[in-house]
Amino acid sequence: MSKAATSIGYLSAMGSVAHNIGFVTELWFMLASEAVSLVLAAVVGVLAARGRIRPRSIPQWQALLVFLAGFCLSFTGVLASLPAAASAAVLGVTYGVSSFLLCVTWLEEFAYQEPRESHKNMVAGLCIQMVVVALTSLLPTFLVPVSAMASAVVSCLCYMHVDLLASGALDAEGKGSSNRPAPSVSETFEPVTARAFVAKYGASFACLFVLVGVVGILHTSVLGSSFEHIVGGVSMWIPLAAATLVTVAAALVALRLPDPTSVYKAVLPVMLVLLSLLPFMGELLGPFAGTVMIACYDVCGMLFLFFIVDAAHCHRQQSYLLSSVYMGGSNGFLALGLGIGLLLNYLSGDYDISLMTLLAFVAIYPLCIAFVVVMRRSLQGMRRTVQAQSGGVQGAVPEISAPSAPAAPQAAPASREDASRLEGAPASPAPLEPDWEAALQAFAARYRLTKRETEICSYLVRGRSAKRIAEELVISENTVWTHTKNVYAKTKVSGKDDLINLFECEALGGGAS
Repeated sequence: MSKAATSIGYLSAMGSVAHNIGFVTELWFMLASEAVSLVLAAVVGVLAARGRIRPRSIPQWQALLVFLAGFCLSFTGVLASLPAAASAAVLGVTYGVSSFLLCVTWLEEFAYQEPRESHKNMVAGLCIQMVVVALTSLLPTFLVPVSAMASAVVSCLCYMHVDLLASGALDAEGKGSSNRPAPSVSETFEPVTARAFVAKYGASFACLFVLVGVVGILHTSVLGSSFEHIVGGVSMWIPLAAATLVTVAAALVALRLPDPTSVYKAVLPVMLVLLSLLPFMGELLGPFAGTVMIACYDVCGMLFLFFIVDAAHCHRQQSYLLSSVYMGGSNGFLALGLGIGLLLNYLSGDYDISLMTLLAFVAIYPLCIAFVVVMRRSLQGMRRTVQAQSGGVQGAVPEISAPSAPAAPQAAPASREDASRLEGAPASPAPLEPDWEAALQAFAARYRLTKRETEICSYLVRGRSAKRIAEELVISENTVWTHTKNVYAKTKVSGKDDLINLFECEALGGGAS
């Protein structure tokens, strides 16, 4: 419901406008909301990075009060005496504060739920958003604020109930409980430096931010021009519905949620083709091009919410930090895109340059640059995986195969390893490198793995199969599977690939995003 409330609030500029062009409502409203979101993101992000914010310490009722205040200011006409730009800016500030708080509080709550449960709840929320926004588009103008405020109230009530359940103040039946734990700062969050954050999440955030900027360029560049119908003719619930269906399929049907960089690589060809055709077929493509590009951005944005929750849950990062970067970067790049779009519009009108050519030229470049960054990151990840599996530098353990029968009598074996070779038993792995062994032990301690589970984990993160592990440890394959399932359960991953990614990110400090 919070997504529905913020969507309606944005598209209607907190109830102050009846019509919008694409998602552009009133520029001063948008710029003010983006500016205040940037400030809040910077403050919360810095505090979260330094461990100064307690888990679940930001209440949602504050967001509700600000949201309702914004609609009341618009609905009652209190701001009518102000200039139009000032009135829009005030409403933009109220929207920016409320949307930021609604986003970070819900993502924080989802980060504390089990992955499967949080995914289902988020999918349900996105579906509700799609339905409510679609129905609101059919309502009379005076009922739009009512729909937005009702959605915000329901969101806050749901959040309070879920928070009480999670804290133990209520039991599963909604009755009072005396098992509420004492609040304390979580010890599970991993401190992160700016360099480590960029190395771990930089490519994923860059993809989203570039898409946000390009969509912003697309919208404001065509305002007032003969190509305004490209975005002006788009009913915003249509790309939202299409994006929601794609996201639901990815979250519920796919065995594993796609990484944001993978989604970006999937939508990039579509956007490049449309941008390339706009100078030649802009009139023909019309709202179709705008709808497809907005839907591509919506898919990436929705799946990025899942990425934030998974990163907070599996990689032990503060969701407040991830959410702040997400909100601050998105709003910053949107503002940048809007500004570039206005500049393109000005250049096209004053210097008689083809607007569509300028748009295609300016939009394609950042998309391609981000693609290069993504591919470079993917190649680095592939190189690390190959090294880990074939005995490379990081964490690789060279294989020692059992030699053939000796041609001549040999002396008695000097070690257990020599004895196993002569008896034809599978060879034991060579000793682990000290740094890798320390990383493995720290990883095992963090997730409370037993000695045998740690041993199994050391093979799993190097890509070994259950059969191979059973042969090397001289145990049954069923025993290997039992310990493997325990490792997956304790680390809260769904398979070997997820375990490898988690180990690379947390223990080795530089895996894939």
